Amino acid sequence: MRALILGALILLAPTAPAIGDIIATCYSDCETETDSNPAFKACLARAVNKADRLLNQSYTTLQDAVRKQAKAMDQSPDGALAALTTAQKKWIDYRDSNCTFEDALAFGGTASGGNYSGCLCALSYERINDFDRIREQVIGE
Repeated sequence: MRALILGALILLAPTAPAIGDIIATCYSDCETETDSNPAFKACLARAVNKADRLLNQSYTTLQDAVRKQAKAMDQSPDGALAALTTAQKKWIDYRDSNCTFEDALAFGGTASGGNYSGCLCALSYERINDFDRIREQVIGE
């Protein structure tokens, strides 16, 4: 029964696209779907919002998995959850700094802002993949 419940939870967990699909989701789909820079940037903003929503769901799913693993081992999850929170805060700092760098590569051109959004989208999906890997390979769900 436990395996059935865990299997259902894994199916409900948000999943990120594969790397090639991240490029499409966060960059090229918006390029092909829009015909102006403002429309392109609006499309990217929607992609970022979706990625952020999925990242938050994935983070919550990972927290739940940590709690379940701790309970199964008759341990407190507090230390692992605190480490996850610390790691996520540092990752957000890294993400924002990296995306600021990528946006600076537009050198004030029309890609300014778009580079930042595309980066936020891509790195968020990569982080979801990290969380999936942790749940599957480290926790064993």
